[in-house]
Amino acid sequence: MTTVIAQILPLAIAVALSTVPIIATILILLSDAKPLVSIALLIGWACGMAIILTALTIGVALIPAATPARNDTTVGVIRIVLGTALLIYSIGKWRTRSKGPSAAPRWMDALGRITSGGAFGFGAALALRPKNIVLSFAGAIVIGDASLPMGDVFIVVLIFTLIGVSTVAAPIIGHFSAPEKTKQPLDATRNWIVRSGSSLMLAVALMVSAIIIGSGIAIL
Repeated sequence: MTTVIAQILPLAIAVALSTVPIIATILILLSDAKPLVSIALLIGWACGMAIILTALTIGVALIPAATPARNDTTVGVIRIVLGTALLIYSIGKWRTRSKGPSAAPRWMDALGRITSGGAFGFGAALALRPKNIVLSFAGAIVIGDASLPMGDVFIVVLIFTLIGVSTVAAPIIGHFSAPEKTKQPLDATRNWIVRSGSSLMLAVALMVSAIIIGSGIAIL
């Protein structure tokens, strides 16, 4: 299990550094929304992430080990394809980023008025973004291919999820602990992410893509 955890760590970190959930959380915390709204977003994001990873892991594990789909060559090729897809998607998002001042997306304006139910659904929907699906699929291949006992699978999925949601949980915990003291740091963080988030995500994607592609080449 230790080896599996080590392999999924960079994938979970890449999920944690997703800018949209972080910005959404900060915008809700800086708005007049009720405190429970940010918690609902966190729970939705965690549930969506855990459900997708679990479903994909079960799907991989259900493929018989003797079939061609589970041999090293196929698994290696799939990892290379996933790593390449993540890289191409991230470069595409970076190339189409806004290079100057632009109007805020509608979803940002709506977050200040969102309800707890809406925040939960929004958080769960974030787990369906293409980058998260690719990272979850890569994680599912690692977990499913390891043939771990059910208890160990639960622990690995839990670790992946906790790391993935950590960057959303941290500002919520900080804001609840000291609401007034965190307003300025949260606003500064939001502005920094808006300016530099695309470059950060590209750097993370390059690292994670290299790891996924390298792990695929290693088992060919």
